[in-house]
Amino acid sequence: MFDGYVRDNAHWSPRAPAVVTPARVSSYAEFNADIDRFGAALAALGITRDSGVVSVCLDSPYLTLAVTAALARLRVVSSPYNDHGAALRLVEERETAGSEAPGPRLVTLTRDWLAAARAAEPRPYRVLDVDYDQIGRVMLSSGTTRLPRRVAMTWRRIEVGNHGNIRTYGAGAQGVWAPLTTVESMLGFTMAIAAWSLGNAVAGGVGVSELPALMEAWPTGVIGCTPAQLRTLLTTLPAGFQPRPAWRIATGGSLLPVPLAREVRLRVAPDVRIIYGATESSLNAVGLAAHLEDAPGQVGVTPGGAVMEILDDDGRPVPEGESGEIRIKSERMTPYYLDDAAGTAERFRDGWFYSKDVGRRLPDGRVILEGRVDDRMNLGGVKFMPAVLEEAAFACRGVRDAAAFAVPGPAGLDQCWLAVTAEPGFDREMLAPHLAKYPNLPPPRFAWVEAIPRNAMGKVERGKLRDALLAATGAVP
Repeated sequence: MFDGYVRDNAHWSPRAPAVVTPARVSSYAEFNADIDRFGAALAALGITRDSGVVSVCLDSPYLTLAVTAALARLRVVSSPYNDHGAALRLVEERETAGSEAPGPRLVTLTRDWLAAARAAEPRPYRVLDVDYDQIGRVMLSSGTTRLPRRVAMTWRRIEVGNHGNIRTYGAGAQGVWAPLTTVESMLGFTMAIAAWSLGNAVAGGVGVSELPALMEAWPTGVIGCTPAQLRTLLTTLPAGFQPRPAWRIATGGSLLPVPLAREVRLRVAPDVRIIYGATESSLNAVGLAAHLEDAPGQVGVTPGGAVMEILDDDGRPVPEGESGEIRIKSERMTPYYLDDAAGTAERFRDGWFYSKDVGRRLPDGRVILEGRVDDRMNLGGVKFMPAVLEEAAFACRGVRDAAAFAVPGPAGLDQCWLAVTAEPGFDREMLAPHLAKYPNLPPPRFAWVEAIPRNAMGKVERGKLRDALLAATGAVP
């Protein structure tokens, strides 16, 4: 399985870098030996493929990567640190062992255990047989409005999905791949696998603030991130930083505003690619940020191996150019949620995954993403997507981040609000006249905030904005 990519490269290019952290650079030979060591040590703890799903909740980025790969070598199903439905959770000794909190049973990796595992003589772990239709990894859906749903990934789906990644945003890319969203996210996990399958290195423990130094130290690479992380990067670029034309940026999780894309391409790296996907279906579309100039909101075309349809409220395909809900049928998708029959029945029907995203298709095949079905605001009978207002706000110089949301007014009808984070010294009085230049926008009320609440993949948590405003105005949500 994906640990096999590391094993292969340990034979073919043993001294090539496999993992890069702020503390060390580990070669494929060293990393593969550690995978064997931790695999043997975990097996000695009684952890086998019959143990159920094992959640990895470790502090060290390197240890997280090595243990996740070691579980794959044992054919044990792994999952992110916050998987509430896992059978076991691996934690380090500093965490409270034997916690009575509900959730997976804790297995504490003590300091002595870690030291002994690292000091052990590395012996190649035997290659175990595998049923490709068995689950190899569990990921969590974004969960912006509810408890994240558990998404099963078979070994086959992991392999097929990897092929899609390395021929879209990963095509021809070399060097260090830095998933800023970490392997806890779908983007970060699949990006690490793609990097190892191509013989590249994975950066662990690198955040936005460390990214410029990484880009200056390594000639080529790929960054996986959200638009929110790109905004932060622009505000923290060190003086004298020069754009890195050999680096590529793959961004997803939320819409990429045109002004942000333009500035990132100018100041960081010109090759910026947009990824539109879901934990349930992997890649739905991939596009170039340069194409936002003529089509704001576009997320590219649907890669081969998947079919996208856009439906009206009655479930019928809409004419080209009209908006509707997006559904996907793909060899890269999962057909169900784990232990969630109701959620499965709601989102998976007749071989399709119903994304709850709203979009439309251009004549050239590009998809314009407009937002979420659940985000659509009903303002006195007029339905409106928040992204239209947000895109206009981003075009106002000095607006750092923005999110539109609806809140019930005194008469019980929803009113449009716009939460805004601005640069220091921003003249708040200029935003309303700026928005008035755009036709058909509802006049919003403004909430000036220090930060927009977003999940790990950059999606706006509009429910938190609504609840915070209601609480601030004395109306209990």
